[in-house]
Formats: sequence, structure tokens, C-alpha cells
Amino acid sequence: MGPGCGSGEKGALPILAVALSVLLVAGWVFPASAAPRGLVWSATIDGRDVASATANAPLELGASDQARVEIDLDNRGTSEQRVRSVRIEGRVMGMAFFTYTTRLDIVLPPGQRTQRRFDIDISDLTSQATGLLPTSMILIGPDRKAVDERSLAVDVRGSLASVYGVFGLIMAGISAVVLAGLLAAIWRRQLPRNRWRRGLRFLPGGLGIGLVLTFTLSALGLLVPSAIWWLPLLLICGSAAFSIGYLLPQGLDDPAAFADPEKTVMQPTVRSRHP
Repeated sequence: MGPGCGSGEKGALPILAVALSVLLVAGWVFPASAAPRGLVWSATIDGRDVASATANAPLELGASDQARVEIDLDNRGTSEQRVRSVRIEGRVMGMAFFTYTTRLDIVLPPGQRTQRRFDIDISDLTSQATGLLPTSMILIGPDRKAVDERSLAVDVRGSLASVYGVFGLIMAGISAVVLAGLLAAIWRRQLPRNRWRRGLRFLPGGLGIGLVLTFTLSALGLLVPSAIWWLPLLLICGSAAFSIGYLLPQGLDDPAAFADPEKTVMQPTVRSRHP
């Protein structure tokens, strides 16, 4: 491998590091907002209860250009409940790959119940995502903050050319450059002698592999990349890569460690003479 590979790795490492940092921070799991006391609600999409759309039986979307949504709200409390809108969004690692918001303007007095039916236009869904995605249906209050939400798994019948697919391909390309540069450093024996520095040199490659695995398994419909899956996957791959770098033999950047014994010239011992 030529010198260009090393420079490519140096350029790709900051990009991958920044991308992974943003994903890890943005994808941090915060406690879900609790429903207002007394508000009981349920929802269906295309006749399917969102509570039943799990990883083993996801809700399929993308076969048609629209989806029928039904929401039932029951105010069993003693105070008035207000719902400004409902939002359906698919997020992976804190990033929203599709979002659909519908205005409802519901004012529900105590002891009252209401039902809303409406269609949402999802004709652009297949160009935004593909594969299994963790999705949320969120009730938005008058202050534009989340009132409550339901989680569901959605199987989008999209294409690899979607935003989600292209993002995964970009991450795969950056990870490939990082790994190629790492292999070049091993071949040239240019790795740091310090074990911790060597482990940190391997860490971005491991995180990149975990990231690519997450998007690949999701796009193939084998994994719903919720935080309980993608975060451990990144930690395992990153830890494994760090351990490999840490445990590699030391002295890869020390030419004397690889010197040929047969070509080593023995210097004669000079003894000082004293009168």
C-alpha cells in the first residue's frame, strides 16, 4: 500500500470520530415522558395496533402511498387534557430518518372520550428509509412538548438509495478507509509502542465495524436498531478492537526489534589501560 493510504486514514479518522461522537451523544437514552394522569389512549396504523408492532412482528409500511391512522383518547382524570398534534417518527442513534406530523387540536374534558381517524401521505417514505427501524408515535401538547408516546417496530419497504441506505454506505466507506490505513500501519510496522496508544489507534476501526453492522442488519430486516441493541454492539466491537491493539506485540515502530541477527555487526570490546 502506498503513502496515500496513510494520509487517507488520517483524514478519515477525525470524520469517523466526530460522527461516532455525535451518534453516541444524540442516541443517549432519556426516560420516556410519562402520560398525564388519567389520560388513556391507544392507536392503530392500517388497522394494526401499534402495541403489537414488535421486532418479531413489525408493521410494514411503504407498499402504498398512504396509511390510515386511528387514535382513541379517554380522559379518566379530573383535569382537561389537550393534544395539539400527533407525530410518527423513525429514529436510529438519535437521528430522525422520517417524520410525519398531523394537527389534531383535541380538547378533552374530564370523563370524556374521543376518536380521530386520518390518513397520512407516506409516498416519500421509501426514499427516506429502508429495513427495520425503531419508530415512535408521539402525542404533542399545546406547548409543542411530548405528552406521551408509544414505541413500535416498522419494516419500511424502501431501497438502498434511500437516505438511510446512503448514510449506511457512507459510514461503511469511511470505516473501510480507516481499516485500510490501520492494515497499512501494521504492514509498515508503524504502530505506537505504547499499548494504550496502540489500542486507541484500533478503537475507531472497531466502532466503525459496529456501526456498519448496525445499519446492515437493520437494512436487511434482521435487527431493529434500538438503543438496547446498537449501543452494546458498538461497545463490544470497540472493546474488541481496542483489546487487539493493546495485546499486539510491542515495538512495531522500533527498527532494532526487527533487525537481522546475521547482519548485526559485533563491535569489539575496548578495554582501557591504566599505567
